[in-house]
Amino acid sequence: MKTIRQNIILVCLLMLVAFPALAASEASFKKLYKTYTLNVDGSSEERVYKELKIFTHAAMNGKYGESFIVYNPEFQQLKIHKSYTVQKDGSKIETPDNAFVEVLPSSAANAPAYNHLKEMVVVHTGLELGATIVLDYSIITKPEMTGELDVFAMVKELSPIEDFRFTVKVPENKPLHYELINSSVKPVVKTNNGVKTVSYTLKNVRPRPYSYPTYGSSVVKIQEVASGMMPAFTVSTYESFSKALEVLKRQMVVGDAKVIENKIAEIKKEVGEDKDKVRDAIGQITSYLYSLLGYCNVSLSESGYTMRPASEVLSSMYATSAELANLEKVLRKAAGLDSEIRVCAIKASDINNIGLSGVVSVVPQSENRALNSPFIGEWYEDLQDFISVTDIDGNSASLIEFSPKHPTRNIKTIVPDDSNSKTVAGGYTIVTLPDTYIAGTLFPYSANSSISENILLPHKLHRLMEYRITIPEGKSWVEKKNVKVSNEIGEVSFGYTQKGNEVNVVVEINIGKQFITVSEYSKFYSLMVEAKDINNFTVVMK
Repeated sequence: MKTIRQNIILVCLLMLVAFPALAASEASFKKLYKTYTLNVDGSSEERVYKELKIFTHAAMNGKYGESFIVYNPEFQQLKIHKSYTVQKDGSKIETPDNAFVEVLPSSAANAPAYNHLKEMVVVHTGLELGATIVLDYSIITKPEMTGELDVFAMVKELSPIEDFRFTVKVPENKPLHYELINSSVKPVVKTNNGVKTVSYTLKNVRPRPYSYPTYGSSVVKIQEVASGMMPAFTVSTYESFSKALEVLKRQMVVGDAKVIENKIAEIKKEVGEDKDKVRDAIGQITSYLYSLLGYCNVSLSESGYTMRPASEVLSSMYATSAELANLEKVLRKAAGLDSEIRVCAIKASDINNIGLSGVVSVVPQSENRALNSPFIGEWYEDLQDFISVTDIDGNSASLIEFSPKHPTRNIKTIVPDDSNSKTVAGGYTIVTLPDTYIAGTLFPYSANSSISENILLPHKLHRLMEYRITIPEGKSWVEKKNVKVSNEIGEVSFGYTQKGNEVNVVVEINIGKQFITVSEYSKFYSLMVEAKDINNFTVVMK
């Protein structure tokens, strides 16, 4: 199943440019200030102020020509305090009213339950090389959402930040857990007039050196933080992480029990009472919801940390990650099968420093999962050494490892024909093995010969393939040398032998380390060079 999953996403990965070489900055944040305030009544405010100087046409016309602000009008109000451009000669160009455009966030497309979400697109006007964009806005949140201050904020941007300030203000009698991950900068803590203020100031923050090419934004978040590349602030006024999870647990309900019962009855009418068949039928439902057709990318924070009952999700046939986890649990329980919930969160020095904003996924967990459906937590299973995993009550837990400890040798027989070989001048026949991308999910991580910061791969990888190629009558194999590269990161080998009228090729690719330091990267790179070399996948006859 892991191979299927990786192959599906490979196309997306190869379309991305990973780890671009460092170049001169296209823009620079002169100031980037983020202030989070919790009021006594449980309402809160996130205020963002930025001054961004533009250096290149790419920054002006693409990367920074617009700002995007997503908010939930059910719980939140957006206020734009200032928006203007200071041109190179000092002229001030106010952003006109028609440059504030509200749209539906792409994550909520085809999801009617979330069509109330808004994304404010601020189109910056008067841009030119040397101009400075100034934007100051607030998102004010009602106490009805959670009544707590819950923040997870990444620091680095695609451009350097000269002056970054992060400030938190809460009533002094309110529990306050906070941490700046991946940085030694210490906060200034003050209490005045009943308000506790925690402030961090970071100077000359380097830009994010590269973008992780991977499966989804939550996985990227794990990789960026766990690799040490990304400093991140986490703030929570919940008493504990367990208390924060109570917000989700209260919403993990059946809803209309009749809808669930009818679906289970329908399944059993079709496949009978056999639990394995019932399990697989439920798996087909979750597979659909897990696919592009039914999966809704609205995050927990965008939804206001809400989710619909399982019956409503089943009737609508689309789901967020958390809704899908609850639906699978409810369906399996109704069918008499085992199922639990696991919560995956960013790892901090103390899990209580993490709130719901630090949760990267909510996944169902079952020993006997449907064999023909994806395990929703598989991405996180591969990364669980680098995250915090708990049950829905906040107790430490783990994700079941379904990946085999040792790969099964996959044997393929190839009879050369027009579909798998080609004949070239000199009477040579060239056969290319069919699995040139068996390590393809790691290819983007070896795009450059060196890196500036440590990286975290999305998974380890171990593939063992054997190909038996029939030698066409009247031809002989052109022998080639075996290839083997082995180091502390792993091993890549290609072995070629002739047995009778067949050429036997054994390919083994084993990347056994996920966390790759700058000093180790050359070893990883040398392995991937061989794993990507198309010549290693060719067999020649004459």
